[in-house]
Amino acid sequence: MVTKAKAKTNTTLNSCLPTTCTCEELWSVSQQFCLKRLSEEVSANSYNFVDSYSVRARRIAGTYARFYLETEENGNSSKKGRFYWMALGAFASKTVACTLEHWTLTSTKHGIVVTASDWFGQGNFWLFQDIAGWHHYYSKFGSEVFFNCMSKRNTNTLVPEIKSAIYKADWAKGSLSKINNLKSNDFIKKGFSEVQKFETSSNKDRKILAQYQNVLIIAEHEQGKILQPLIYEGWRNRREIDSMGLFSWFTPEVALFFTSDCSTNTGKYTSRAPEGTVVYDYESRMDWIRKAAEKFHGLMQNESTYMETQLQTMAGWHNKADRWINLN
Repeated sequence: MVTKAKAKTNTTLNSCLPTTCTCEELWSVSQQFCLKRLSEEVSANSYNFVDSYSVRARRIAGTYARFYLETEENGNSSKKGRFYWMALGAFASKTVACTLEHWTLTSTKHGIVVTASDWFGQGNFWLFQDIAGWHHYYSKFGSEVFFNCMSKRNTNTLVPEIKSAIYKADWAKGSLSKINNLKSNDFIKKGFSEVQKFETSSNKDRKILAQYQNVLIIAEHEQGKILQPLIYEGWRNRREIDSMGLFSWFTPEVALFFTSDCSTNTGKYTSRAPEGTVVYDYESRMDWIRKAAEKFHGLMQNESTYMETQLQTMAGWHNKADRWINLN
């Protein structure tokens, strides 16, 4: 179990511009955004992280939706569709929120089914710190600065105020080394190259292909480079996943619902894990995620009005109030 941490941030960071600040300082701006989005201000320039894991997950879903819809700060409506994975990520984080709100995980503040709520919360929190940072940086500073500074992202080189805040975050001590201190990799480079292709192409088919490639590549990054080492390699987590499988009649369903609700009455908007899926095995899990991405892509292309309505609903959660009372 973790305790709530305070994260003090320096608001003058937002005055940083590519012409006046180093890559490391610019990365600090984006990391500050990620930290503040999951926090509430408790006094001047001082923040507490939102306590409820499910509220965090809904804020994350809302932020992902806003990035896709280009309604997040620095968004550009003329480029809507470039951050394609963020739309899928919104539905995924909503699913995490629904899982955390399942009765088996809400009887106490942090759950009663072993420590499942903690590692659901941990994975979602640190995935957000990673992937939202990449998207915020690209959106705020543009592709040229992004690719020039991509290799400079490292939690150890953030400005002191932001470095201190992120190292005080929940699970930081055991998490950051496992996810390589949020450094870049080939998946990030390739995934954002597809974003760039979408932005620069005038051919509809090429833009759609860039979107599909983006969602698959970023999915490999978040599953292989973040969630696998962070969550699924842990022997205790694997034991808990196996245990939850044995008692599947009272545990959350392993499914992704393409709706802003926690479930749907039609399989048309549902992607369920195939029978035999071993959730903590990367290749087994990716087989399902690729199928889910294919279904998501089909819905985004053929039922865009429905999908965008769901995303707009989720976008409204980005500043959802904490549901636990702050006793600090």
